[in-house]
Amino acid sequence: MIKFAINEATTMRAGFAAEIKAYSHTGFKAVELWLPKLERYLGEHTLEDADNILKENRIKPIAACFQGDLMLSKREKRKQVVKSFKRRLEICQSLSCPVLVVPTDFPERVKLSMYDEAISNIQETADAAEESGVSLAIEFIQGASFLGTLETTAKLVKKIKRENVGIVLDMFHFYAGKSKWEDFDTISKEDILLVHLNDVKDIPREIMGDKDRVLPGEGILPVREIIGRLEKVGYQGYYSLELFNEELWRMPIQKAAKKAMKSLRSLQGRMLDKSSNYS
Repeated sequence: MIKFAINEATTMRAGFAAEIKAYSHTGFKAVELWLPKLERYLGEHTLEDADNILKENRIKPIAACFQGDLMLSKREKRKQVVKSFKRRLEICQSLSCPVLVVPTDFPERVKLSMYDEAISNIQETADAAEESGVSLAIEFIQGASFLGTLETTAKLVKKIKRENVGIVLDMFHFYAGKSKWEDFDTISKEDILLVHLNDVKDIPREIMGDKDRVLPGEGILPVREIIGRLEKVGYQGYYSLELFNEELWRMPIQKAAKKAMKSLRSLQGRMLDKSSNYS
C-alpha cells in the first residue's frame, strides 16, 4: 500500500489548526508541514500547542517544507539564512519531524564552481541537522538553471556524502522539466527521502507552471509509471500531495481535504488494478 501524506500548500489559505483537524476528519494520517504557515501560527502559539494539535488529531508530520538559499548564499544573507535554518531545525526536532525540504538555489548565472560550493555548504548544514535528528531533502525545480533535473541532483547528493542528505522527487518538476526516464538509473532507494505527488493539466510542457497542478487522475502526468519506477528502485516512503491550485485554495478546508483524499483513494485503487490504463 502506498503511504500518502498531504502538504499544507495544497490547502494554502486555511490556517494550521483548522487544516490538521480537517485532514484528520477526512482520513489523512500524515502531513508535510508548510513552514511559513506554521511560523505564522507560532507567532501566537507555542510549539507545544502545535504538537498537541498534531497528536490530538493523530496526524504524523513526515516532512517540513521548506528552507531555501542554503546552497549558495553568502555573507550577510548567509547569516540570516543560517539563523532561519536553525530555527526550523528546532521546529522539526520539537515536532518529531524527520525531514526538512531544501529547494535548489536560483543564481543569476551558474558557474561550475558553484556545485563545489553547494556541496560544502550542504555538508555543513547537514552536520547541524544531524544533531537535531533531521535529514535534508534537496528538491530540483523545473526550469532551474542550477538543479533542474533528477540526474544532476542525484550526482550532487552522492558527492555530499552525508547519510542524512537525499532527494525530493516532485512528479511535476520531473515531468515538466528536463529530467529523463533514464535518470531513475542514477538513484537508489536511499537517495529518495520524499516524493511530491501531483498531476498536471493537458497543456504544452513548455508553458506548464505550478498553478497548473491538479489532483491525481485529473491530468496527463504519468503518475503510475513514476510510482512504478520508484517502487522498482525500492522506495517505500511517503507520497505527499502538493498542489498550488487556486480552485482547491478557494474551497472550504473540509471540502478541499475530502476531495484530496478521494483522489488519493482512487489512485490507490488504480494502482492495485493491473488492468487499468491509468497513466
